[in-house]
Amino acid sequence: MNSGRIKKTSIRNLSVSRRLLYSFLLMAIVPLSIFGIISYHVSNNAINSKISNSSIQVLKLVQKNIQYESDKYQKISDALMVNKTVQNGLYKFDSWDFMQKNNFIVQMNSVISGHMSNSPQIMQIFLTDKDNNPIYSQGWFYVSQNTIDRMIDLCGKNINWLSVNEGNKNYIIYTHPVFSERGSGVIGHTLIFIDSSAFYNCLSGVTMGTDSDLMIMDYYGNNIANQDKTYQPGYSVDNPLFSYCRENPNRNIIRNYKFNEKPGMIAYTYYSSQGWLLLAAIPDSYLQSETFSIAVTTLISIFLCFLVAVIVYRKMWTSISVPMNRLVHLVGKIDNTNFDQMAFYDDSKDELGFLSRAFRQILQKMQDLVNQVETEQKQKREYELKMLQAQINPHFLFNTLNSLRWTALMSKATSVSNGLAALSDLLRNTILDKNEFITVDEELKNINNYIVIQKIRYGDIFSVRYEIDETILNSYMIKFLLQPIVENSIIHGIDEDGDQKEIYISMKRQDDTIIAVISDNGKGFDVQKISDAEKNKHLTGIGLQNVQERIRLCFGKEYPFIIESTINEGTKVTMEFPFMKSLPEPSKN
Repeated sequence: MNSGRIKKTSIRNLSVSRRLLYSFLLMAIVPLSIFGIISYHVSNNAINSKISNSSIQVLKLVQKNIQYESDKYQKISDALMVNKTVQNGLYKFDSWDFMQKNNFIVQMNSVISGHMSNSPQIMQIFLTDKDNNPIYSQGWFYVSQNTIDRMIDLCGKNINWLSVNEGNKNYIIYTHPVFSERGSGVIGHTLIFIDSSAFYNCLSGVTMGTDSDLMIMDYYGNNIANQDKTYQPGYSVDNPLFSYCRENPNRNIIRNYKFNEKPGMIAYTYYSSQGWLLLAAIPDSYLQSETFSIAVTTLISIFLCFLVAVIVYRKMWTSISVPMNRLVHLVGKIDNTNFDQMAFYDDSKDELGFLSRAFRQILQKMQDLVNQVETEQKQKREYELKMLQAQINPHFLFNTLNSLRWTALMSKATSVSNGLAALSDLLRNTILDKNEFITVDEELKNINNYIVIQKIRYGDIFSVRYEIDETILNSYMIKFLLQPIVENSIIHGIDEDGDQKEIYISMKRQDDTIIAVISDNGKGFDVQKISDAEKNKHLTGIGLQNVQERIRLCFGKEYPFIIESTINEGTKVTMEFPFMKSLPEPSKN
């Protein structure tokens, strides 16, 4: 067959040594050059990516500081809103006489002074009624009514913060409505005038890189504070940039943007609760400062790698050629075998062509051997199971017939009838039913039939007590798994002329396993002797080992089988096997 035949090319007529040399010259120079270019770009991108990620993280930390600072003033405004003096004054100020208004101002001075002393950045606090008329003010500079009206109007549009320039002064105003405790809606406003240095302090000590700038903008893109103080507070900075950041609040990074005449990268966070934009401008000069040293290091590394590769080549070829020639010699010993029918055939003249043909032959042989071993292992397992099952029947039938012989001598026809009925059921389950697995309920019926037969011989000198978990009765287990252990308890644990004995059978479910315990208070035996089946031909040795081996062959070694016995005290056998709701699939040959 020629379907798998490899076409011979001119390069295959060259020896492996020449091919390696030519390949080395081609694969050393070109890849190293490509590697240098790629590594430069990758490192540059990696540095930019790391700077981007670190910048965003820094901005988030700064944002927390800004939020903490702004929360202070919001809490002051909230405290004033629920203050009894404020609520009472907004309701009754217009109806008060001069003394009552003066008393209100004294009380407000006491309230406001405490807040302003704790927050020295507060320049002034205004309290207006529902018609925007100031009824109280504490501070040290003049504020126009236009500014008050503008802030209250913006507050109605959910814009509470604004950077303002007025009277050669810059300050930040926080406006908040005062809601009536009586449920009549907005009854006034509080205006807190804050020095911009309060938020500049949030930026101090934060380094985004050489020549970088960090700034805060308000809802309209006006500068609140920036690190290098290039832009004056209260004035617009970069409207297109601010609009883009507001429209894309989740992008966080803008590359190749020229900010303040410096090309670079913009990192930003926009938080809608205040409508503020926190922005960091990082110039390209800082971003590219590390890539130059990386480029020089990469070139030096490429040159050194090339020199080392030339030296290593000679050693590499020696390490390849010697074992390869030895392998060619060894594979040549099996070349007399006829593999003309193989689908894969390589007639190239070089060493690799020769090795490919011989190696394919070896692989085919190995595959055949593996298939053969797998088949033999499956057959061996089935034979072992059949042999182990066959060991049960002779011993069981022998003891059963022996019991019936005693019945014929000592009992009447009724007991013989009961014994034969029990024996009939057992023989049907043993010989006619070829299934290896039966339900727990069926296994318990087999045990009960066996006990009926044994009671013909032993009478009432032993009793059996069951403790069975009813939820496992319909699950499946190995057939005749418990019978050898019960038989061991009866035959080797009971004295015919002794005291009344009891056999206890317990089965319960634990997670995905069934735990079966069979114990008696009989004669007991030496546990060490049960492993010597040649010296002890009784079921004490064969039966217990048989049960343990059947569990191992069916389910593996991970299921424990424990035998505990003390002479003159009794025996206890504990075993575990899987909980199976349905019959397992039969093994395939």
